[in-house]
Amino acid sequence: MIPSYAGPTARLIATTVLVAVAVGASMLALTALVLPGDWVRTGLVGIALVAATTGITRALLERRARGRGRGETAGGSVVPTLCGAAVAAWYVLATYGAPTSQPQLFIGSDAVGRVVDRLGDAGEIIRSEVAPVPGTLPITLLTVGGTLAVLLLGDALAGGLRWPAAVGIPLLALWCPPLVLVGSVPPAVFVVVVAALLLLLSVAAGERRRPRTERPPAAVRRAESARSVVTTAVALVVAVAAGLVAAASSSLPGYAGAWYQNFTTTGDTIQLSEDLDVLSSLTERSGEVVLTYTGVEEDVGPLRTYTATAFDGRRWQRGEERDGRPFAGDELLWPDDLATGGLQERQDLSVTVGSLRDDQLPVAIEPRRVDAGGTWGYDPLRDEVVGDRTDVGDVYTMGVRPRDLDPQLLRDAGAGVTEDAYLTVPQTEHSQEVAALAVEVVGETDNAYEQAVALQQWLRDPATFTYSTQLPRGGTGDPVWDFLQHRTGYCVQFATTMSVMARTLGIPTRLGVGFLPGEAVDDAASDGSRWQVTGKDSHAWPELYFEGAGWVRFEPTPATQTGTAPAYTTAEIDAPADPAPQREVPPPAAEQPELSEPTEPVPTEPPVAVEPEPADTLPAWAWVALAAGLLAGAGTTALLLLRRRRHTGPVDAEQAWQQVVAALAREGVSLPPPTTPRQAPGAVVDAVTRARGRAPVPEVHDDLTTLAEAVERARYAGPADQSGDMTGGASDDVEPGRPDVTEPDLAEVAARVTQRLTDRS
Repeated sequence: MIPSYAGPTARLIATTVLVAVAVGASMLALTALVLPGDWVRTGLVGIALVAATTGITRALLERRARGRGRGETAGGSVVPTLCGAAVAAWYVLATYGAPTSQPQLFIGSDAVGRVVDRLGDAGEIIRSEVAPVPGTLPITLLTVGGTLAVLLLGDALAGGLRWPAAVGIPLLALWCPPLVLVGSVPPAVFVVVVAALLLLLSVAAGERRRPRTERPPAAVRRAESARSVVTTAVALVVAVAAGLVAAASSSLPGYAGAWYQNFTTTGDTIQLSEDLDVLSSLTERSGEVVLTYTGVEEDVGPLRTYTATAFDGRRWQRGEERDGRPFAGDELLWPDDLATGGLQERQDLSVTVGSLRDDQLPVAIEPRRVDAGGTWGYDPLRDEVVGDRTDVGDVYTMGVRPRDLDPQLLRDAGAGVTEDAYLTVPQTEHSQEVAALAVEVVGETDNAYEQAVALQQWLRDPATFTYSTQLPRGGTGDPVWDFLQHRTGYCVQFATTMSVMARTLGIPTRLGVGFLPGEAVDDAASDGSRWQVTGKDSHAWPELYFEGAGWVRFEPTPATQTGTAPAYTTAEIDAPADPAPQREVPPPAAEQPELSEPTEPVPTEPPVAVEPEPADTLPAWAWVALAAGLLAGAGTTALLLLRRRRHTGPVDAEQAWQQVVAALAREGVSLPPPTTPRQAPGAVVDAVTRARGRAPVPEVHDDLTTLAEAVERARYAGPADQSGDMTGGASDDVEPGRPDVTEPDLAEVAARVTQRLTDRS
């Protein structure tokens, strides 16, 4: 990849960059399991920071070691790995240990606690959800943190232990999950990683020592540069060829699917995300049938799966799991007391589950009776039916009794009194502007119902807002304010904006997440119409609380997606003209966020995510692989420490002499094999004189003689004579009267000789 006459610093940089590229590309293979989002950029930034830290630290240590004449001993130092680990720990804690989704520069002990809690949440998600999952904070913490751990291990193997061939071992931690659960990795990832590993081997194999003052002839430089280009091209060709062969093998007779199918299921399943990111664009949603219901001529409105209350300025979260209380099949489920005289006639329907896999049961947003069997429970605080996990073919019945809601009833009711959580508005740089805009939209009315209708009408106006699944890029740091500037989005942005603006007006609001009613399909075998709901019907909407009426659905998302708004929200009111706030963010241009191509099965929307499932849960081998990775990291650190330890402490004669020999090799000087210690000082002086055209200073010969005598004494003297007296005739010619040389003195002598031999002045 680089010419052989390149120095050690260039090779260190090349090694660090190639390891970082291989790890970064391998991380992108995880997009088959975690839907692409901001976590990809977060991971790449972390890789760059950690790689820069280890590379710069190692380069400084190597340069310092060369200056002291210690040869390559600094390469085994554990210091670069420890520095990289410190930066990685800070980055993870600053990014994922903050109380909100916004990173914080300074971290404390509370950040550690949040990271530990979120790792626990990630474990629960792995055990209970299906892949690909949305890039929620717990999942991205596990993904990015694991990637940085792999980077540290790979960097220690290549740059510390100088084992570049072993770098592929830790990369398996990033490759195995998509290979086992999905059966493939993106072709571009395969090519980049394989090419990087091949080039990494070429950097180590092509290393050759040359005196730093000796510049190779122009012809040699051209030849070696050409060879580096050929090496890079060959690595890329081999990687591409291997990828093509692997792709072509799937079409061979007898392939019969993929080996990974022994570990996974092939059916598509759908689950709604419980962590809605307002900044995420909407990927292609699955057309799989979620459920069907029969028994009614008209739809019964949206079917809600869960409600979300907590909004941190960017994400809606459902919160901790809650156990529902047991309920009877004839019990009317509703969080408030109801006067049955205010309810309409019951509508009975039978629901059959399709590809939905969730532990919340989709139910009508109106009071209802539910007979589902099993261990389902009712949570009145969230108005959810929770418990078992739905499976294909499950059947449950509902008896829905819609409320008599009309504009006058809601106008007279006024905003209800609830917990503060339903009125909490995240404080941002633009929260005051959002509140002022809400007041401007509703005009002079102080009636909660009329305010809600004014907000809905304003947001649904196609001349003011545009429905699109692709979000323009905002730049204010406040997703709600960004949306109010570019005025383009889908249901999550519309519902979130109305919820936040309603809360600023004092109207309790929460978010409902579920499915639109679906479409009627012809089915002569069923009684009444048969309604079919698919993943494309996933939806989010705001619910506002009115005294005596309870939670009431509004629909700010434009009619192009949702159809007509509920009849009770279409009252005529005197609304002001479009306030048109000052646009701090320019209107959206053609630029759109890049989205990864959907994998098979097709991933669905991340905010209200409908997820295909290649495996029911992550298998036990994943935990074994994690434990193996931790053990490998501990083992590599131990090897680095042991290797470092071998080069510390007292230096004996042989160690001191080898340091000098290594320094000579770097200067292009080598001693003939039959050279004895007695002959070495003169041979070194002659070789250096020939290489440089001038003799070294006389002190070099004296110091070399001192080291040669110590080596000769260590090799040939008897145990009783190694203090300085030479016996046996092997050292009769040693000068008498030369003082004994202790081990610390040998280290100083070796350093002095090395410094003089490498001195260019």
